Amino acid sequence: MSRQRVALSVVIPNHNYAAFLPDILGDLSRQHGGLSEVEIIVADDASSDCSAQLAATLLKSMDAAVAEVVCLPRKGRPGLVRNAGLARARGDLLLCVDADDRLEPTFLSALRNALEGNPEADLAYCDYIHEEQDERCTVRFPEYDENLLRMQNILPPAALMRRSLWERLSGYRADTAYEDWELWVQCAEAGFRPVRVAEPLLIHRVHGQNYSNRAVLDDNAAKAAIVLAHPQFFPMATRTWARGVNNGVPWALAAPRGIIPDAELVDRLRKAARSTR
Repeated sequence: MSRQRVALSVVIPNHNYAAFLPDILGDLSRQHGGLSEVEIIVADDASSDCSAQLAATLLKSMDAAVAEVVCLPRKGRPGLVRNAGLARARGDLLLCVDADDRLEPTFLSALRNALEGNPEADLAYCDYIHEEQDERCTVRFPEYDENLLRMQNILPPAALMRRSLWERLSGYRADTAYEDWELWVQCAEAGFRPVRVAEPLLIHRVHGQNYSNRAVLDDNAAKAAIVLAHPQFFPMATRTWARGVNNGVPWALAAPRGIIPDAELVDRLRKAARSTR
């Protein structure tokens, strides 16, 4: 039961991430400003490693307004698990954070202050640290640009949004491995107003179990699915490229990883294909 109002809900999708849960829940417990108005929902995707039980034990010691584990039938995609967790969330501010990521102590307060200090904004995001094995590098995002979003994913998966924005969206889709990128395209079509916190407050850990590895392996198909789901957002040349991917056209499949081609790049890909014939 909640001791007082829930202002901010944090949804953590989990599937067999028992090794990571102590870190992310520990990071949340150390957030500046405390958790007295924060709800924490661990949405468990039918884990078989006892991580749901571990999460329940760890949540008992956290001084959050609400802390619960929601056990789900197997969904197999983190976006669908996030949808289920968000359907239970009570807060006016909503955040999904992956169980294998880490948060700096000022993460929640900085993003919340960015939104509350800017009534026009409905989503706040920050830079992040990319951590792989023993190496770290800081990823600095550009200020939001709709044209850049058409070509690259320029927002991190952990972004704080107002409920009013979430309610204008259709949720995370299951037909693309780039679930986060597709959601930001939904946000753009809904006319969202993001604000960037220019600090690396999120730590994204890369390891063999990352779901995002699937997107890398299925890069072109995942990007094409985003384009074809939002034909009004992308130019005609890009839609032609996406249909080419689905049809196995070689020049379309030569697009760089992580890039959705604009008209200029589509033209270059076609010319390169003709020159090799």
